[in-house]
Amino acid sequence: MLSPTSDPFTLRAAAPGDFAAVLALMCAANIRSYGEALIAAEHLQTLWASLDLAHNTWVAYMPGGELAGYAELRSDPPDSFDVSLYLAEGARRATLGTRLLQCVERRAAAAAANAASFSLFSRVSAADPAGMQLFADAGYVSRLSFLIMERLLHEPPEPAVWPAGVGVRPFVPGQDEQAVYRADEEASQDKGYHTPLSFAAWAERMGLNHDSFDPGLWFLADCNGEIAGAALNFYLPATETAWVDHLGVRRSWRKQGLGYALLLHSLAEFQRRGIPRARLSVDSQSLTNAPRLYARAGLETILEYHIFKKTCPPPAAAQTSPE
Repeated sequence: MLSPTSDPFTLRAAAPGDFAAVLALMCAANIRSYGEALIAAEHLQTLWASLDLAHNTWVAYMPGGELAGYAELRSDPPDSFDVSLYLAEGARRATLGTRLLQCVERRAAAAAANAASFSLFSRVSAADPAGMQLFADAGYVSRLSFLIMERLLHEPPEPAVWPAGVGVRPFVPGQDEQAVYRADEEASQDKGYHTPLSFAAWAERMGLNHDSFDPGLWFLADCNGEIAGAALNFYLPATETAWVDHLGVRRSWRKQGLGYALLLHSLAEFQRRGIPRARLSVDSQSLTNAPRLYARAGLETILEYHIFKKTCPPPAAAQTSPE
């Protein structure tokens, strides 16, 4: 347990017995910030299975036993860290958030002991101005923002038109994993925020091993057996929402309408299945002007969120304090 302070909460590492409370807190925070829970028990179980709970998670409880905050830290590569912070509503929210971010930064500094410097990243909804202020006060800066766009699927979209020699097919488990990984990573290279992933990290990020993974929602643009682009989608039953998770076209096949065709094909399949809405997230300053493409397909912006980043000096030069 961390050293006591005058704050009313008790702060410690998360344990399996905290699972239900953490899931409820995350869902409530996501609903306030994004309009839906965005995470289910199965997903959190998978995430926790890959985490060192004792060192990379923190829970904060109020005296009455209510979970007031949760934070976790993930690293890939070793000098770049993803910070997740969830807080309950309340008068001590800013105080608790500041303390949790201090814990996260100390842990990242220890993990990056041999790095020249390290960076911390976190996502904060524009619907959470207090959260944005919390990160700004902690020294984080936002220079990257994303739009969440949505289309209600009352009617089918216009038919997809495919470039000559290109067809579309679903993902085949046990056959396409490596090829789709390589195509997705290549297509993502021109995103200014992309961090290259190992195959294992990519597979975890994309949920290939989740029971909820649906290969029938992954669509591959195939040109003579070579993957030219892909739309990698998933469905959240709790909110009846289909998400276009990754939509990308490899460089040599661009400017032929292939991305638009993949998007329309995805929307058509969602509508055929009776899914009422589709959403996606896109860089608001996309170099390929992707928001305009998505608007052409009938998607409208419903929310914005920001990526906050903090670059820290070499850990040896940082002032740390015992936990």
